[in-house]
Amino acid sequence: MIDADIKLRYQRACEQAGPSILRHPQLTMAEQLRQLADSIEPQEQRDVYGKGSLIEQFEQEVARRLGKEAAIFLPTGTLAQPLALKLHSLERARQRVAMHPTSHLLLHEHMGIEALWQLDSCTVGVSDQPIDISDLQSLNGDSLAAVVLELPMREIGGQLPTWQSLIQQHQWAKQHGVRLHLDGARLWQAPAHYQKSLAEIAALFDSVYVSFYKDLGGISGAVLAADRDFIEQARIWARRAGGNPISLYPEIVAARQGLKDNLPVMKDAVHYAVGLGTQLQKMDGVTVTPNPPQAAMFHLHFPLSPNCLADKIADYIQVHGVMILPLPRAGDEHHSVCEISIGRNALSQPQDFWLRHIRAFIQSLNDQ
Repeated sequence: MIDADIKLRYQRACEQAGPSILRHPQLTMAEQLRQLADSIEPQEQRDVYGKGSLIEQFEQEVARRLGKEAAIFLPTGTLAQPLALKLHSLERARQRVAMHPTSHLLLHEHMGIEALWQLDSCTVGVSDQPIDISDLQSLNGDSLAAVVLELPMREIGGQLPTWQSLIQQHQWAKQHGVRLHLDGARLWQAPAHYQKSLAEIAALFDSVYVSFYKDLGGISGAVLAADRDFIEQARIWARRAGGNPISLYPEIVAARQGLKDNLPVMKDAVHYAVGLGTQLQKMDGVTVTPNPPQAAMFHLHFPLSPNCLADKIADYIQVHGVMILPLPRAGDEHHSVCEISIGRNALSQPQDFWLRHIRAFIQSLNDQ
């Protein structure tokens, strides 16, 4: 989609740039490891095959935040989510699981849910909107083991269903004995929109996955949370799937640090994204999805091909030293989509700073 030489020029320009609109400040590997080493208490010991106070206390903390009985720390969400769906399938003695057409399980995991986990996936809803109660009502609940809901929905700019819709979907699932699983890769952003706690949101779901490297700046890692019996079974399946390495302490310590440093800014990041996206929508030459933003992220649509837009972005960063946009993540010959993820980087500047630079960038496109 984007030529290799343009990608390289973009990367080099970003390395020399100052302010960035994306996520949180990025430490070097050495800086991050030194920071994590300093955060470790002298008495703390590394985990061993999922045991030990370090991992167990962290799992308990995340379970408490999500209002669940128990949790398990896993290397990836690509393991956590199909594992959860497999357990729901075994419990219900049904193999079919439903999810949105833009689900990560369908788009970015080489269909491991079917090839490895032997589940039967089906889609529900339309590709540019969150799943609604009417979508679930079109399903045969008696044939389903589980439904996956993603909050917020990354592929469509961080859109979220209404709280009332979530309640209705929860009630439908209960009525039909269908389990609800939450793809919460970016769940940390949702409380500010719903004005609900993480636990209140998670209470609508039988199992919840959260990630620690996206919004929270960890190295990698995920947590799956649910009731105690479910998590005990998850530990068995994680071992079977190679997800129980001898130690995960670097990832756990990084996740713990991310919760401390970055979770507290999520509410501010959401409000900042809403304000910034609302102002950007007023500019000619760019469209914001959703309008207004609902989470600490949104998509910007430009009427240029990804290759052409990437070239112009690299030019702007080289000249001005400001990382205003990521490379396009999608598009075609006449259209490109850039994803804006708001964190401490963007928050370090007033909104007018970004509006001024993006306006200047759009003007540079119009001048050519």
